[in-house]
Amino acid sequence: MELQQLRLFLAAAESESFTRGARRAFVSQPALSASIAKLEDELGVKLFTRNKRNVVLTPAGRTLLERATRIVEECNKARDELKHHDQQRMIRLGVINTLSISHVARLIEPYRRENRRLRLQVFDASKEEMEKLAESGRIDMALTLLTDRPGNGRRFTHSKPLFSESYSIAMATHHHLSKSPLLTLADLENEPFVSRSHCEYRQILQHLLKSTGMRLNVAYVTNQDNRALSLVEQGVGIAIVPEHYDSPNIVKRPLTELSAKRSIGFEWGVSENQDEVDRFVDFASTARWPD
Repeated sequence: MELQQLRLFLAAAESESFTRGARRAFVSQPALSASIAKLEDELGVKLFTRNKRNVVLTPAGRTLLERATRIVEECNKARDELKHHDQQRMIRLGVINTLSISHVARLIEPYRRENRRLRLQVFDASKEEMEKLAESGRIDMALTLLTDRPGNGRRFTHSKPLFSESYSIAMATHHHLSKSPLLTLADLENEPFVSRSHCEYRQILQHLLKSTGMRLNVAYVTNQDNRALSLVEQGVGIAIVPEHYDSPNIVKRPLTELSAKRSIGFEWGVSENQDEVDRFVDFASTARWPD
């Protein structure tokens, strides 16, 4: 068992794809597949279950994942300590606060692990706050909502889309509307509604309601997504959420009148940390994002 085999194994496991894993590890897909096949042969177990959309770790693969993570972490730490860099590397990243924290952690944690000497500062912010952070030079890049005009403020001039998604109505699994495959505004009129005050969908929804003369029965207003989802799970009300939000205790249904989509991606401009920004953008393209 070689260190490079473990690195390629981790790249495939964390990306849930041999193709994305190969990009992350800067090798060809056949080379990664051959390395994992050799590792499986040496260990005498299957590490992945392959299907059309992705690869999934077997029980043996999950066992190796824990060990391999520690081994590679220690090797990376030793490598970085021995380099004796005089200047610490840094990225200051703004993250839109309507992106699920699980997706943010899935990106940041493995990158930090592979770059031990990197100081990665992350700022949660609304779209408006992000523009102020960018304009004042407090962040190098943003993981945010993309618009037709690249950039938050005048400093950010480049962008890279990662995924796009629609909005859905979220409700508890036992909610009576969960039996309907499709909902309309009329279905929501008398339902207690949990309003996510920080979400960009509110302007779209307000325009829809004004055009129909309808009003929602707002039961709770919050700017915290975990609180909003908990309220929905407990049956306090329904909410409109980005499609990638998920929980085993809620179901989501499309709203016929709400066809708008949003695009999530990176925005950045020229900065003193340009090399680090470029590396991070390349790394993020290997992560698994919502389809």
